[in-house]
Order: sequence, then C-alpha cells, then structure tokens
Amino acid sequence: MGLVLCLLASAFAGEAEQDAVLGTTVGTVDVQLFIPGGAKVLRGIIIHAAHYKMNPKDRWAEVCRTLRFAHAALNINLKETNRPVKLRKGLDEGLKEFAAKSGHPELPNLPFAGVGHSAGGLVSPMMLKTPERTLTTCVSCGWIADPAKLAPEAAAVPHAFTLGAVPDAFKMLPGIEERFLPARKDGRPWALAVQWECAHDWGNSAAFFVPWIVAVCDSRIPKDWDPLAGPPKLVDVKQEAGWLGDRASVEGNFATVAAWADYRGDKAAATWFPNRYVAFVWRSLMSKDSPVVFEMAAADGSAKLAGYSPKADRTVMVSPGVDLVLSAAVKEGFGVKSVAFYDGDRLLGEAAQAPWQFAWKGATQGPHALFAQWTTADGKHGVSNPALVVVRAKAEK
Repeated sequence: MGLVLCLLASAFAGEAEQDAVLGTTVGTVDVQLFIPGGAKVLRGIIIHAAHYKMNPKDRWAEVCRTLRFAHAALNINLKETNRPVKLRKGLDEGLKEFAAKSGHPELPNLPFAGVGHSAGGLVSPMMLKTPERTLTTCVSCGWIADPAKLAPEAAAVPHAFTLGAVPDAFKMLPGIEERFLPARKDGRPWALAVQWECAHDWGNSAAFFVPWIVAVCDSRIPKDWDPLAGPPKLVDVKQEAGWLGDRASVEGNFATVAAWADYRGDKAAATWFPNRYVAFVWRSLMSKDSPVVFEMAAADGSAKLAGYSPKADRTVMVSPGVDLVLSAAVKEGFGVKSVAFYDGDRLLGEAAQAPWQFAWKGATQGPHALFAQWTTADGKHGVSNPALVVVRAKAEK
C-alpha cells in the first residue's frame, strides 16, 4: 500500500492547516480520504462506498467542514464477490495508514455516516458490521437493508431511504412493504421519501440526506467525547424524541408532520425523523406537482440555482458573505396571497406580493435546505420542492 498526500493549497509560514486528500490501495479497493483544513481533531467520517469520485470542493466537503468530519470515498470493481468485506477492510486499513501519516491519530476511532445511490448502498452492509460505530446510513435504493436479516443493533441505527415513484426494472418499490414497513412496526428509526417523477434516480436526494446526516450526528455524538481517547459510545436513538410524517398525506402539497407526542396517525406506519427541521424538509420533498417552484440567485451574480426538473439534483454552492435573493415562480393561473421562505423549520422571511422575493442576508456557513411555502386567499398552505444551498467556508488568511 502506498500513500499519496496532496495539499490543496500552498502552505506558507504561519498559515492555517490546509485541506488534504490522501489515497491508498488496499487489495482491490481504492481508498481516498478528504480532511478539511483547520479541523485539528476530527469527529466522524462521511463515507461513499461506490459511484463517487472524490471532490474536495463539492457539497460533501463543505458538510464535512461544518461537522469537523473527514470524507472517505471507496471504490471497487462491482463485479467482484464479497464486496462489503473487502470495502470494510479497505476502510479500516486505510484509516490506520492515514492516521500514522496525516497528523490525525484519531481516524481509527471515528464513527461513520454513510450515503450512496444504487450500488453505493454497499456502504450500509460495510458499516453495519460495527453498528456501535455507525451513526446513520442514507441510501437511494429500496432493497439494501432487510430488518429481518439485520442484527437488532444494526436495525436500530437510523436509516434513511429515497425511492423513485415510477416502477422500473430495478424493482425498488416492493422494498416499502417488504422492508421499510416491517422495520417501522418493530420501532426502528427509519425514514422514507418517495420522489414522484423519478425511477431509479438519485434525483434530489441530497436535499433530504444532508440535513438528516447533520441532525443525526448532532444527536448521537457525545458532546464531551475526546476522539483521541478512543471510539465514542454513541447516544441511543429514542423514537419518542423525534418527529413523524404521515405517508398517507403525501398526495398533495402539504403532508402532515408532527412531533411524536402530537402525532395522531398510526405511528408504526409513519416515517421517522430526528427533529422538526428534517420533518419540514421531508414535507417539502414530498410536495407533488407543486404549482410553486423555489428559486435562488446570489445578489452579485456569482451563483444561481438551476431550473427545476423532477429528476435533477437541486444543489448550489455559494460564496460566504453574499446576499441571496430567494424567490418563488408561481404557475400561471394559480393564485397566492403570500409566500414565506424557510430554511427547514426556520422562517427566513416573507413576500406579500409579486414577484415573490426575499433578500436573505447573513447566511451562515454550511448546508441549508430551503423551500417556499405559500398561502392562498382561502388560507390553504402548500410548499415547493426543496433546494440544498451550501455556503462555503471563509478562506483562511
């Protein structure tokens, strides 16, 4: 195994530590690791296990910067056998090698949060070999996790899934009845979001998965844990501390969500969320055939959210300190009285007349799941689909 260390910016005397990408090969597994500069001691690792090429300037790098996480990208020939075992060996041995040469001896102690699409769902069985180290797994696929075959400790890990509503040859939708619902009936903290006009597509999954990861990691990593002292004892997930979403209410533009104690439907059939922020984002993602589209542009013209398409990833990266113009495009003939703009469950501002705009000043570093909520003249509410707006960190001087 050989280690390649690439500094992403020149190191000047007295300058803060720079971002780094490290790489090695373990057997047939290519292992890449991004470490954000300035993170003196890391607190976790976001992992991709297939279908991802390391990019130290994308949304995942910025999420890691916000969380003080590293980001691992593992790749293997998908025709190989015993892939989860090989991937896990690649991760474990790679982290040991990187720890010895990167100045981050805590790497082998860190907990994992996994994310992937389709074959990228290999991240789940790879991580769940040690559920005590697994914060959460987020997969755009319907048949990765079977609660009947998982150890109780592994099934108790928070799982989040996105599926396309359009049936296709990958046969993802049966996973709802065969896997998701049995897990919920057993009280597992699992979530499901269906993307209406997608088939086996990634679509806008990141707008849901990123806030989910942030919320779960915040709730499960002990605040007083010292990563240099050893692995953490992760905080157990309590269903009663979360929120629920009514899957029977998603055929419109304002699905029902409520705190556990206030939810009046069948809790065993509802989707589970770690907090209110994620519940509001889920309701936005579930909005079907929305007559209102959320739009955003930087006031200085440096960034703009791409136009809405049902299968498109709606992520935009923006520079720090830039004012953002949030707006709502309303379908011709659809009448609204007012439009409010939200960052998850946080109201940012409102517009009482066309062109339905609001200037957002002071957006903080990191990811924000934004959407528009409208009110009609008769008092009915609806929400647009969300967009993930990621504010980059300020450059070190």
